[in-house]
Amino acid sequence: MTKPQGIVVVVHEAIDREKDAAALYLALAKAVADAKAKNVLIHLASDELRHLDRLERHLVSVLAGREGVLPRSGLADAIAVRLSESASLAMPDASELSRADEVRILAIALDRELEANLLYVGLAESAGPGEARELFLSLAKEEETHAGILRAEIDAIGRNGFWFDMQEFTMEK
Repeated sequence: MTKPQGIVVVVHEAIDREKDAAALYLALAKAVADAKAKNVLIHLASDELRHLDRLERHLVSVLAGREGVLPRSGLADAIAVRLSESASLAMPDASELSRADEVRILAIALDRELEANLLYVGLAESAGPGEARELFLSLAKEEETHAGILRAEIDAIGRNGFWFDMQEFTMEK
């Protein structure tokens, strides 16, 4: 299990990543013209701020000498899915965003969610049993859900014949 001082460092790192994610989503929302895509990105930024709040509450609790103050979510036995796609987080520069279409902008957000999922699954594995593990599994699951939302939006905007990974139509009789 991660020692208390170790968990403080880890939670601080996670807090910084959530701040970066919220800033990224707001920058992407500003750059995208499609209203639905803009709303998805703003909603995701809001979710990342909720994650930030959960992490900060957990950190305060740990620093006060308690295990944590988060309510039990029933996820202690859950297994977060380690998403298989590659991901790389980099804040795109303004010129890249000005040239990017909605699909590319949403793909940048998807990359962020895939990376976050991997991070939280890894943190859960290293945390051992306890509330920190449950918190990280819960966050990994939420990032997985965000990735699904972004994939569906990419499919809808790209009009590639898929919606939530299901083929909408077929050319076969």
